[in-house]
Amino acid sequence: MRVLSANELIAAGRCIEPPFLIVADDNEATKLKVTRIFRLLPGKRIVGVAEVDGRQCLIKCYLGRSSSRYARRERVGVNLIAKSGLLTPRLMWYAPLAKGRGEVLVFEYLDEAISLDDRWRESCSNEDKIEILTRAMVAIGRLHNHGAIQNDIHLGNFLLSDNRLYTIDGGGVAARSNRSLAEGPSLNNLAMFFAQFYPRFDEFAQIMLPAYEGVRGWERNPTRLALLVRQIAENRNKRKRGYIAKAFRECTRFVCKSSFTRFQVCERSMFTPEMERLMDNPDKMIECGKLLKDGNSSTIALVRVAGKDLVIKRYNFKNRWHRIRRLLRRSRGWNSWMNACRMEFLGIPSIKPVALIEERLGPVSGRAYFITEYVEGQDALKWLHTIKNPNGELEALTSILCDLSESQISHGDLKATNFVMSADGPVILDLDSMREHRSAGSFRKAFRRDIDRFMQNWQDRPELIDRFEGLLGKIAI
Repeated sequence: MRVLSANELIAAGRCIEPPFLIVADDNEATKLKVTRIFRLLPGKRIVGVAEVDGRQCLIKCYLGRSSSRYARRERVGVNLIAKSGLLTPRLMWYAPLAKGRGEVLVFEYLDEAISLDDRWRESCSNEDKIEILTRAMVAIGRLHNHGAIQNDIHLGNFLLSDNRLYTIDGGGVAARSNRSLAEGPSLNNLAMFFAQFYPRFDEFAQIMLPAYEGVRGWERNPTRLALLVRQIAENRNKRKRGYIAKAFRECTRFVCKSSFTRFQVCERSMFTPEMERLMDNPDKMIECGKLLKDGNSSTIALVRVAGKDLVIKRYNFKNRWHRIRRLLRRSRGWNSWMNACRMEFLGIPSIKPVALIEERLGPVSGRAYFITEYVEGQDALKWLHTIKNPNGELEALTSILCDLSESQISHGDLKATNFVMSADGPVILDLDSMREHRSAGSFRKAFRRDIDRFMQNWQDRPELIDRFEGLLGKIAI
């Protein structure tokens, strides 16, 4: 089995496949067999599982010039968690890596542990979610009571093992005070935590604040909730901007290539040799695929790539004047990619983005191709016209409209054929005209047009209009 030094791990970048061996402290007797990788930041960090003396351990390898600093930060954070009275996986030992700049930290491995994030995704009832959040509130409150703060705070940094809660990621834990954390930074950190959830779960902040206040020994204060709610919105907007920005650059999730004449980005998990060939010549794949639409403004084809059904949407120029008008504007493909990522962040059911290709000449954009996963199902117009009592379907569609309204997002072409009724519920399509509004007045005007357009689909079924209007009654339009 190959032995990789610190320098070789750095040089390998993303091209590291377990199993392999690493040597700690230039001691051939101290070999760790890495069997799984959980997280890989090329040339900087590797988190995974290794076998050490016949037992499984969790390892964190820090690489490069800053490895000692980050390893020390991890150790300090682990100590802060323990001093706060919280459980955390035991740091068994640490040592420099052989041949190059790097350090490895070896922790006990919690077999069959599950993160609170996974528990949250599995939970169905509000009671389960409240139980999960209560555990998190206790842990966060105890950290704050000891003047410590988790800078990257989310449910994934809490593990359940044998029904005991462990707090992990010492590298993100820092001491802010030698006494109990003040209310301002405490609420901001709590807001960062709740900003991780979709907006529809914001009511849990109000429900859980008393549990946190109890841990902190605070008296109830009505103004505290209003401040927390405002900070949650601010933190979520900041996270959303960062989430969308990552979709246009090279990162763990995306492969990105940019030149003077071309820009392309693709989900890394989908970036196979076959996908590369598609992106090199998308028109050829469209010709070989099943044509779903061949219009002046766009051409849509269903193709199969690496055993997966994908949809390629090519945005055409209707004529020379249309091309001139769009020269210095973002392409419709760019807008669709950005909005698909926005929907993903907000948890609004939408087509799943796979890749974007944009032809360009410097700042001048040309044709664009937006590639998504295929969603099987009928459009909402056909589907609802074949069902006598579509109660669940109406509620699911209304839920999407409510989510759009809550986030001040207008669609721009909200006809029923832009919803696909999939096995998992309705999915919204055609995102290139979608817009997130900063002004409440601007949003209401645009969303009113959306709703009017949506209602036009049901002129022959007035009972559906009445049902939709009843369900939409809570939305301020």
